[in-house]
Amino acid sequence: MFVVRRISRIRAGYQTTSKRRRVIPKPNVGDDTLRKILSKYSPRPFAPVNYTVWRNYKRVFGCLLLATEVAGIIVCTDLCNILAKESNEVDIDDYMRHFATNFYYPSPVFDGYNCTDPQTFPVIAIIKFLLSEYLTKGKTSITVDDIGNYLIENDVTGLEPLSFYTTLTPRDFKGDLRQPRELIRFISQFSFLKWNNPSLYLDISSKEEALQIENLLTPQLNPRRADANAELLNLGSGFQGTALGDLTISQIAEIETEFTEGSKTRVTHLRTERSSKLKDFYFSNTSYPHICNMCSMDTEKRYPWAKHIIELHHLLPLSSPVKVDSGKTSIKDIVGVCPTCHRATHKYYSKWLNAKGFKDFQSYEEALNVYNEAKQQIVLT
Repeated sequence: MFVVRRISRIRAGYQTTSKRRRVIPKPNVGDDTLRKILSKYSPRPFAPVNYTVWRNYKRVFGCLLLATEVAGIIVCTDLCNILAKESNEVDIDDYMRHFATNFYYPSPVFDGYNCTDPQTFPVIAIIKFLLSEYLTKGKTSITVDDIGNYLIENDVTGLEPLSFYTTLTPRDFKGDLRQPRELIRFISQFSFLKWNNPSLYLDISSKEEALQIENLLTPQLNPRRADANAELLNLGSGFQGTALGDLTISQIAEIETEFTEGSKTRVTHLRTERSSKLKDFYFSNTSYPHICNMCSMDTEKRYPWAKHIIELHHLLPLSSPVKVDSGKTSIKDIVGVCPTCHRATHKYYSKWLNAKGFKDFQSYEEALNVYNEAKQQIVLT
């Protein structure tokens, strides 16, 4: 409480919707609180070890609208506090919607921030362009070069109506596309997007769904704060709820009642496994895509009249986003299983998690061990 009151005095005028925030003193190399916490839940090395995580990743936390620094104290945003709650039902689409509609250039994270500069919402611009291509041309992908030639070169802001994107003509962009590439890799965590270098794919079922997504991704044009840290705290407030997550969840065909009636993180997992685009990637880049990883059944021999019987099973913890390894012969953390084994594996997961009193797996290793445990208990006749 003393620290909270101290921060309140330090950042006078930082008016937000939250009266209390999580705060921690700025870590030092000898006692890096962030490294201890993040290393527990992430395999990243957070190198180099002679620097604090905050020193190296301050901009990352800021860009993600999670935390900033005020007078030597790390202050979490309201959004970060919501995500940190054990009982939260916010899935990846809910978070990504807030990020997309609030993150703009020039960001208060970067030097030279000026609250009077024109705003560009890059995520909204990219998604609107992709939706426009789908709605008018039936195209389901755009490339990194497209973003440079159509969006950056034409100074697109994301504030334009969807019809505007049909009028764009390409220009020859000569700049560096590393940052746009990293951005689209990040936003591919939306359940309806998939990334396979160099393309971003749209994975939806209808034009109606495309229009609903566009309607829910409206840039937030709020009064801006002159102080960059105050602006970051402002951008991390005003979470709008779960409308996008609810929309994408509604597109799921039920596999099993206990799964679809479970938490949103479990439904996120199920939604990932049913992605048609991910299945395309899997069958195009796996050596033996017709073999069940659980029971070893050759589905092409068993069902010669049917193609692509195999379903995808996500080995990562249930709420984790999928990462597609481009340029390789497999899709990381995805295994193909027959429908019977897939259903049985989910039942085993539910049984194991309920017995432990867990909502989700705590690590990739734990999820993999439970998967292999289930695999070993299969009775083959």
